[in-house]
Amino acid sequence: MPGCLCDFANDWSYPRAVMLSATKESLRKPLQPVAGWLDAAGVRANHVTLAGLVASALAAVSLAMGQLVLALIWFVVALLCDMVDGDLARLRPENGSPFGAFLDSTVDRISEAFVFGGLLIGKQVHDGPVGSFWILLWVLALSGSFMVSYTRARAEGLNTDCKVGLAERPERMVLMVLLLIFGLGASGWFLLILSILTWWTVYQRISHVAGRLSGSGDTPDEPPAAEGEKTP
Repeated sequence: MPGCLCDFANDWSYPRAVMLSATKESLRKPLQPVAGWLDAAGVRANHVTLAGLVASALAAVSLAMGQLVLALIWFVVALLCDMVDGDLARLRPENGSPFGAFLDSTVDRISEAFVFGGLLIGKQVHDGPVGSFWILLWVLALSGSFMVSYTRARAEGLNTDCKVGLAERPERMVLMVLLLIFGLGASGWFLLILSILTWWTVYQRISHVAGRLSGSGDTPDEPPAAEGEKTP
């Protein structure tokens, strides 16, 4: 891979990571008391993770039924669960576990598949018929989202950091929220944006990992995702 592409991925990732970390912190602070209340009530991080999965399934069903406002509400609930479970896992060592981190990342992928499936059904039933180009964009966006996560997980399995790219999970979730706000008629545009950003991110990560494994990277390796940490 051309060295300049690896450099581009690295140069962009670190200032972006700082901004993303600050944004996450500002969003997480109001939810920290919620994590404390749940912990006092005996609720564990895995319970919240599974609650988020249920909320994602309800968002998908609502989307399939053409109820976009209801789908948006359930989707936001799922995102809140996704944020709270990490805080809950960090409150006590016994609340988090390697399995909990694995379950969290797995549920994230299942949730994305649910919502994409609901989008496909909702588009066909309430704004159809679905054209072949829309289907192509849907496949590219879904597979691209999965590959963004897979490339990081595989890189970390090789003890190589891979926190680079334009379209990690937070950016993808923002686009899905906007899609639900603007409606099924505009969904093709958002799928196009998702397709471009996710596959560009996959390319960035491949370039980055190629540079790191060939010894051309400039930053030290980081350990795999810690307990409670996502694999975007």
